[in-house]
Amino acid sequence: MFSREIRKVVPDDLDLGSGNILEAVAIHFTNKIVLQLRFNGELDTCYDIISKGLPTEGLGNTPLGKVVLDSGGDSEDEDFEDLSPIEDGLSNFQVATRLGNSNDMKLPIVCTQIAEMYQKTILSSNFDGLRDLAPSRDFVISLSAKMWKKDTSETDFALLVFILQTIKEMYTS
Repeated sequence: MFSREIRKVVPDDLDLGSGNILEAVAIHFTNKIVLQLRFNGELDTCYDIISKGLPTEGLGNTPLGKVVLDSGGDSEDEDFEDLSPIEDGLSNFQVATRLGNSNDMKLPIVCTQIAEMYQKTILSSNFDGLRDLAPSRDFVISLSAKMWKKDTSETDFALLVFILQTIKEMYTS
């Protein structure tokens, strides 16, 4: 078992009010990574994120989870002949709501982005032998949905970037 934690003040420019605190705690087990993102000490939503499909190694030129655009042979589509495969990160995971509003479409996407960042940055970088301790790509993510309940969604992307940077900083500091 391996764990990390960090506590940061949420910037005022994210329009969540002043003096708010984001606490991130990650516990790595051999079969899952449990991540808690507390907003002012609160958690009210939980998601199970399970990697689906086969590993991409050894599958030839088209890894699983990638879409190849085909020009169809029309001369008008010559511009598209040299396109490389496009990765669809959202299709790599199955997200199940364990606690909270299952009709909320924003939070599963946030959780998928967190899982993608773990795969591409944290687990692949092998921080402190992390890859050997937690080979799984499955997650349980608990968070406060209050961070995303604003009337406007103008700062949602900035909030997501702040959360991803906080998680990454948790492993690098």
